Formats: sequence, structure tokens, C-alpha cells
Amino acid sequence: MKRILKTITASLIAAVTLVSVISASAEIPCASYTYWDNIGDERKEVYNRAMYSCDTVLNAQRLGISAFKELNDVCTDSDGRIYLLDSSSRISVFDGNYSLLYEIHKISGKESYDDAKSIYIHTDKTIYICDTEGSRILHSTLRGELINIITLPDSSLLPDNFDFRPIRIAIDEKGCTYILSEGSYYGALLYDENGKFIGFYGANTVTAGIAGVMSNIMGRIFPNNAKRANTASRIPYSFVDIKSDNDGFIYTCNGKTERYQNKGQIRKLSPGTGRNILESEDVNFTDTPVNRDYSFGAFASQDIMNIEIDGSGYIYALESVFGKVFLYDGECRMITAFGGGMHEGTQRGSFVNVSGMALLDDGDRVIVSDSVNNDITVFKINDYGKEVKRLDALTMKGKYAEAKAGWQKVLKEDNCIQAAYSGMANAFIDEGNYKEAMKYAKAGYDREAYAVAFEYSRSEFISNNFSVLFTLTAVVFAAIIAGFVISKRRSLNLVKSPEIRLMLGTMIHPSESFGLVKEKGMGSVGIGIILALLFYASAIILKLGGGFLFTQYDPETFNSLWVMARTIGIVVLWIAANWFVCTLMGGKGRLREIIIITCYSLLPLILKNFITVILTNVLLPTEANFLSILSAVSVIYFVLLMICGLIKIHDFSFGRMLSSSFLSLLGVGIIFFLIVMIIILFQQAAGFAVTVISELLTL
Repeated sequence: MKRILKTITASLIAAVTLVSVISASAEIPCASYTYWDNIGDERKEVYNRAMYSCDTVLNAQRLGISAFKELNDVCTDSDGRIYLLDSSSRISVFDGNYSLLYEIHKISGKESYDDAKSIYIHTDKTIYICDTEGSRILHSTLRGELINIITLPDSSLLPDNFDFRPIRIAIDEKGCTYILSEGSYYGALLYDENGKFIGFYGANTVTAGIAGVMSNIMGRIFPNNAKRANTASRIPYSFVDIKSDNDGFIYTCNGKTERYQNKGQIRKLSPGTGRNILESEDVNFTDTPVNRDYSFGAFASQDIMNIEIDGSGYIYALESVFGKVFLYDGECRMITAFGGGMHEGTQRGSFVNVSGMALLDDGDRVIVSDSVNNDITVFKINDYGKEVKRLDALTMKGKYAEAKAGWQKVLKEDNCIQAAYSGMANAFIDEGNYKEAMKYAKAGYDREAYAVAFEYSRSEFISNNFSVLFTLTAVVFAAIIAGFVISKRRSLNLVKSPEIRLMLGTMIHPSESFGLVKEKGMGSVGIGIILALLFYASAIILKLGGGFLFTQYDPETFNSLWVMARTIGIVVLWIAANWFVCTLMGGKGRLREIIIITCYSLLPLILKNFITVILTNVLLPTEANFLSILSAVSVIYFVLLMICGLIKIHDFSFGRMLSSSFLSLLGVGIIFFLIVMIIILFQQAAGFAVTVISELLTL
């Protein structure tokens, strides 16, 4: 019996040990995700099928070389060789199977490059080493024979005391050289094909808002050290990486922009002018919001530190705070994000401090170096990822029919690829099937494709039904004119209720109508409440029923209570604040009268909302001026009605009415602030109570 028990125990121990070993060596899969644009007010994170997975992790031991001091960069060449830059003046060269070919130590046996930041392999089979601390770039053969040393040029085009600390270099197809200097916000140093410095290229610009403009003006009027410091903080962000593609275009990356704003970090610049031809200024690269819940916590601003461009124009962006790789197509549409991220343990595919990124096999393999773990992680694309990239490339080239069948298959496997819906929409537009095109464009929130399909569909409908539409329009106009003429001649009152006639009369004769409210006690609070509810209902209908091209609506995040707060809530706060303020200022208006004139004045806004619902379903974005005019007219009409009503019921002069209205608006703000504070305090109290109860239950 004891023997049997020993055997069973030993078997269990062996099994547990085996499982532990397997678990320890297994890769913990990391979620892949993308962001969908044009949904609601912000991008939406959507998890999708993985396109890349961790293929292997290689340290110095597995590579068969001595230990790295600090792995600062990784680079590849057109022949599929891999170059690893160590901070101890060593470049290790491997083939595509990760077998060591040779190592380069000191250039020509004498030029060291300790703590060099990056390396660049030119198509002419030479190496450029950015020796940052040495304020130079070493240019050598692939075997480490010195060709040239690039130092700070002697030029009047350089600012005084310019600190030349090269961190990145790129050379375009014409032989022009672009060098990034650490911390420089002037742009890249540009050298012509003969190596002559000709100036700076592609400097970032700063867009100042109203606050920034005012601060700048005040700084000029009242200069001091604090304001000078503030001016310094508004200088353009410096580039952190630069690349050239096969067509001679220059890609730059400036990492961080503002703390919680990641728009426009990546640019595609024209070789001649330096103008950004990539529509990236409104593209929010990396994660949104800038807060991924990793173990080290914190709300951290993300920072793109490295970009790569493959032969099809896909952009790979390496983020240095959380260690994710983000893949974008040539239209700045995010395809996927992959990688385990920073500080996520020691599983394969995670990092401690990423230092560089390179592509192999035209992006089929992505290599990321880690300067703390001193290893490289190789991510490999799967068949599904290859197919998505292939189809997206066809779509960007306008080969919609060729990509259609593939996109249909992709959507059956994963319906979270926004590019697939756009591809299908464009394919149906190309076929002339505009209804199907609009269906797919709407499903993929592709408003550009939807607008194209809708324009063709609308033109087709009008052309086929022109006679019917013309007849109906004529009949409607004739009926309206006839009804107006008959009612005037026979003095007919189409609306029998005097209260409703009074309400409608405020639109035409506001002074007379509001005078009746004050002098004869006419008007109905009940009708006023109905109008307030209609104001709320029209806002809901506008949000839910407005045309796809004009509304930013996310059914998962839509909150009708928030709409109520922005409509009925504001009306109630205004009524309360105006009654309180005007009572103190000697206004003669009663609460009932304030309710009536406020709610009756909402009529233009209510009508505007309902008319907008109709117009947004028949207009194109290029025709949006009609909506702007309608909105402006309705707001002005509302303000005029309110002014007229407040003057009448409070018996104020125009100036006194303005001052009371300002104080009422201030009161609305104060009341809103107090309500928010009460809600926050209530939440904190509730949270404290839950915590106390939980602690008591665990005793």
C-alpha cells in the first residue's frame, strides 16, 4: 500500500513539475486591438484577431555572442541581415536565421562609438553610426573600414551654440542626407548629394489656441521670466526618428505632442518642400485614452520613439512608454497593435525598455530590441495578417474589385476590421451598387465612402423620379399659399385654442404676445413644460435620427440622461437662477411668467432640431452651409425672443436686462458646480460606506 502511495505521489509531483515547466516556457498571448474612427466623439478601441505573434526571443547567449553591455538599436538591410548595436562599441551582424556572421568593434581599429544611439544601413552597403556622445556620425563599410566622419558643419545657417548630438540619420533616393540632432526643434539637418549642408528640413510647428495667443500677447506686453519660460514651452517638438521610403518621401516622428494628446506625431514630408502630404494632423496615434492599465499604474503620456516603413507604405510605430507596436496603412488608418507591452512580467513578447525596431521580409517579421533585458523579440505575421495587409494595399491602390472577395472572407473570420468595411463599400461603389455600398460604409463608420455612395444614389433617385418630385413640390407650395390666402380673406383661425395661438404668436409678434403674458396673465405653464419636453425629445431624435454623414453617434455610449441635462436641465437651472437674481434686482416677473417666456422661446430651437433631422438625411457634407445658417438663425431668434420676454415681464431697461441675464448665467454655473460637488461627495461617501461594510463582513 505504501509503495502504491509513493508511486502515486511521485507521479503527481512529476505531473505538476511538467505542467509548471510548460507554463513557464509558454507564451502568454497578448491581446491585439485596433481603433475605429468616426464613432461618437472619440476613437473606439476594438479587439481583433491577432495578425502578429511572438516568434522568438533571442539574447546574447542564444545568439552565440558575449553578453551585451546595453543593446541600443537594431537595424536590417536589403539582404535580410540583422545588425545589433551594443553600447560597448560593438555591432553584431547576423543572417536572417539569426546566425552570427561577424562583429564590428572599433571602426578601422581606432574609432570607438560607446553609447551610440542608432545605426543606419544604406543601400550602397555602408554603415552610418550615430555617435551621439561624440557629436559625430561614423560612416564605414559593412566590415568597419572608415569612409568618412560627419561633424557639425561650419555654416551661417546654423544657430549660435547649436549642439550637434546626432541620434538618427536617413538618406533618400537622390542621395540627400537627413540628420536628427537630439533636442533640436529646427528640423533635420539637410545635406545635398555632395555632402554639403544646405539648411534645416521639415521643422514642426506649434498651433496656439485662444489661450496661447492671449498668453503670447500678454507676454509681449509684460515680459518676465515666467512668461519667457512659458514661451519656451511652446516651441515645436523635436523629431525623434526619420525614415525615407522607396519613392523618396521622408517620414518623421516627433514622439510626444501634448501630455494627453497624441495627434499628428507621424508625418510624410515631400522631399522638395517638406510639406506634410499625409493626412495625419487629426490622427491620434497610439492609444486613446493615454492610460493603459498596466501594473505600474499611473496615467502616463505615450511617446512614439521609432518608425519603420515597408515596401507597401505601411507605417510601424514603436511606443516607448508601454512598448507596443502600432501598424497603420498609408491612409493613417490603424490596422492593429501588438506586443506584450512594458512591465508586464517576463513572458515572451514583453519588454522592460524598448530601444529600437527593424523590419525583416518587408514587414513579415518585426524585431524589437530591449536595452534592459538585452535581447531582441521577433514578431512574425500570420497568414491572416498577410491577407489583411494584401487586401488593404489593393484597396489603397483602387483595385476594389480585386479585393472584394478577400474582404468578404475576412469579415466572416473577424468583423472587427474597419478597413474591410471600407474596402467592401468602395467595391460596391465601383460596381454601381450604392445601397450596398452605404450599408457597408455605415457598418464600418466610413463617412467618406458613404458620402460618395449617397451622392450617386441621390442623383440616381432624383433623375428617375424628377417629374413626380416636381409635381409634389408644386402641389405642396400651392396648398400652402392657398391656405394662407383663404385664412386671411375669411379671417379663419386654423388654431382654435387661444393658448396655442399665443404660443405660436410669440414667433411672429413676441412683444405683443409676451405683453399678454404679463398684463393679462395669459400663457400656460403646462404648454411650457410640453415645449421643454419637446426640446429634449427633439435633441434625442436629432442624435438618433440624424443623417449618418452629420451625426457622431455611438449606440454603446449614448446617454439620454446627459442629453436631458443639456436640455431640460439647463432650462430648469436658468429659470431658477433668473428668478432668484431678478427678485434681488427688483424685477417684476413672477416664476410662472419666467417659465412661460423661457419655454416659449425654445420654439426656434425645437423647429431647428426637427428640420435638421430631415436635412441631414438628404444633404451632403459639402452642403452643410445650410445647416450652419439654420443653426445660427435659430439661436439668434431664440436670444431675441428671450430678450423681448425678459424686458416685458421684469419691466427692465435693455442694459438692466443684460446685467441680470449675465448674473443669471453666472448663477447657472454656480448651481451646476454645487450639484457636481454634491454628486462627488455622495459617491465618495457611498464608496467609503461600501468599504467599511466589506471590512466588517471580513472580520
